[in-house]
Formats: sequence, C-alpha cells, structure tokens
Amino acid sequence: MIILIALAVAAISMTFTQSSLFVNTRKLLSWKLFQCPYCFAHWVSCLCWACYATIHPKTMDPFDFVINVFATVAISVLPMIVIDYLNTRMDKHAKILHSSHSAL
Repeated sequence: MIILIALAVAAISMTFTQSSLFVNTRKLLSWKLFQCPYCFAHWVSCLCWACYATIHPKTMDPFDFVINVFATVAISVLPMIVIDYLNTRMDKHAKILHSSHSAL
C-alpha cells in the first residue's frame, strides 16, 4: 500500500510543482512550498494518509501515521528523480528539434 501511495504522491507533487498546467496557480501561491516537489510531497503524503486513516481508523495510531507520512515521502523521492530526469531529457530534445526546424 505504501508504494502505491508513494507513487501517487510523487506524481501529484511533480505535476503540481513542475507542469505548465498549474503555472498560474504557482504564481498566485508564490510560497516555496508550491515550487519544491519535495516540500509539497510532505503535505500530499500527509493528506493521503489522513484520508486512509479515516477509512481505516482502527489500523493507524498517531505514531504509525507520522512514520507512514515520512516513509512515503522517502519512497516517493525516487520516482520524482526519474520524472525530473525524463522531463529534462524531453526539454533538451524539444530544443534540438526546434533549432533544427528553425535552421531549415
């Protein structure tokens, strides 16, 4: 379960903090929290585990909640690195394609 939540946390935090879809929202909310995927992942993880704890209240005490939040963030870092790497490579290829079309 924690790996699925970590993948969701990584996808949500990278999408919100890096994609052009939310650029206007990030400009409106100019705090560092909304610019940094790692910082934002803490809040997304906390929200996900809070929702999970309301569905399964008997399985999670406060200590487990805190451990799950931070473990989820730790696990979600790897997918965030992969997503960032792929985005960087796509941007480089897009610039190369754009410059080759401009030269023609």
